[in-house]
Amino acid sequence: VDVANMSDDDYEDSDSSSVQVLSEAEQLDVSSVVEVWTDRGDEQVGDDDERTVSPDAASSDQGNSDTEIDENNELPVDTPALAAPSEPPQVAQPVPGHERSVSDEEGTTCTICFETWTASGTHRLASLKCGHLYGLSCIERWVRGQRAKCPQCNAPARRTDIRPIFAQKLMALDTVQLDQVVSELNSEREKRKRSEVDAELMRQKYKVLLNDYEKVKSEYTSLKKMRLDPVISSHGDGIASGSSSSLRSPGIFTLDRAIDLGNGSLCRNLAVSGVLNQLVVSQSRTGLFNGYGLRKVSLFDLKSSEYVLVHKGEIKDIAFHHRDALVLSASHDKSVKLTAMISNSVVQTYHQPVEAWSCAWDKDDSNCFYVGLRNGSVFKYDIRMTSEAVCKLPTTNRYEPVVAMQHIPKGPSCAEDRCPSGLLVSQFQMCSFFEKQCDNEFRVHPLHLEGNCISISYEHNTRHLLMSCRPTARTPYMTHSICNLLFPMTDEGSRCAFNIVHVFNGGPTQVQLSRSCICLDPEDAANFWAVAGDESYKQVLVWDASSGKRIHQLAVTNPVLDVCPVTTPAGWGLAALAKSTLSLYSWKQPSS
Repeated sequence: VDVANMSDDDYEDSDSSSVQVLSEAEQLDVSSVVEVWTDRGDEQVGDDDERTVSPDAASSDQGNSDTEIDENNELPVDTPALAAPSEPPQVAQPVPGHERSVSDEEGTTCTICFETWTASGTHRLASLKCGHLYGLSCIERWVRGQRAKCPQCNAPARRTDIRPIFAQKLMALDTVQLDQVVSELNSEREKRKRSEVDAELMRQKYKVLLNDYEKVKSEYTSLKKMRLDPVISSHGDGIASGSSSSLRSPGIFTLDRAIDLGNGSLCRNLAVSGVLNQLVVSQSRTGLFNGYGLRKVSLFDLKSSEYVLVHKGEIKDIAFHHRDALVLSASHDKSVKLTAMISNSVVQTYHQPVEAWSCAWDKDDSNCFYVGLRNGSVFKYDIRMTSEAVCKLPTTNRYEPVVAMQHIPKGPSCAEDRCPSGLLVSQFQMCSFFEKQCDNEFRVHPLHLEGNCISISYEHNTRHLLMSCRPTARTPYMTHSICNLLFPMTDEGSRCAFNIVHVFNGGPTQVQLSRSCICLDPEDAANFWAVAGDESYKQVLVWDASSGKRIHQLAVTNPVLDVCPVTTPAGWGLAALAKSTLSLYSWKQPSS
């Protein structure tokens, strides 16, 4: 277009066409405006290469025109044809970042030439192995250079890494906020699950504590009732008196001495020798060296003296020889040992196949003794035969440990009953009497006793037994049963009759395998007492067999594990063994 030769009509036509183009551009977005002015610039370059080649050239031409107008003192003439190419560079400035990011998110622009890629042709969509997208022709030119790299991530790129993508348009959905919300949701779900688990654990703990509370409350009520009413009901009639003052005064017990056997020691059993006037306590060794042995306590001065190391394992039972200074001990180290208390040395060791749980001397033959094992086996030994056992008693078909045993000596027979000798054995829920028929032959008599029997004591003058059983579901308290064994003379093959005379009730709990004892009444030789340590009440309880009532309760600091009658310079009394303390009580007759 020749601007110098343009007429007024041409100016008007050009102005109107420019206005029309701008009005159409106002209805488009920024990118559309860029495309419109770019197209017009291309058309003008095709019509007149000399005038509008670039925005810089247009501005220089415009500057020259202004100079000429100033020299001629004429007003500058604004031609619409020249205004059109001067405005596209102003509109085609670099697109703002947010608009360019929108275009990139729509997935239509090559990041090398910033042109839209096509579905086919040389500028079709392609990617490198790193995953970034470009136009095919652009990326091919890019990777032709030496040490070509991805324009975006600088990863090494080769021509073989170019992969055409068969897609017309890509759009990356922004899920950052969604992923964040999902992550927070999962976190809250995990917290909720943990809270539910914690709440369930707290509910279970609450139930356990509630059960413990009810149990303690029941024990407290029972103890309170027991303290208010010191009489325990007897078996069968359930008699109870309100006060013991109406009965014959049973005398009183006085604590003579409490011997501390060591804070770190573990004591378990008592054995007394009337020949040596000595008390023996099974005790663990304190200090750097392990082991278990026997602690000697003199009944003359009530002082502990020597300690004899005997076993490597825990001592489960001890028994003093009734005529000699020999102590028999059964241990978890699978051995039974014979210790001379005068020389303080082990004189004989009898090895066992399993752990030994109990032992007892034969009261008819002082050379023989019995050993009960963990698997329920019972062996008879003779101290004159050191190589092996004399015999094995018949099996009871139960493999529970032999927790207690007592030898019953042969007694005088009468017209109605016979009194054979034998061995009474307890295996928790089963008690058996092994009747001795000849030297090494025994016959088994099963005895039906409710509860888990953990202690057996025998009184040879009255031939009565005291059997202590743990609480059960039917009997929720400790029971101490006084009974005797009957063997009818009418039938030699008849079974042993188990006759219960009295049942004394103790506390509601019993965890330890404690021992009880039966002893003669020091004031009446025809009567006897039942003595037992009660774990629930931490007392030593004494019952009178003739009246069936409790007559004494001796307070102790720790649960009593074993009791036995002793004779001291102060007279007759009781010895009570706790975990690390030996308490010696003397009994005094009631004042007249």
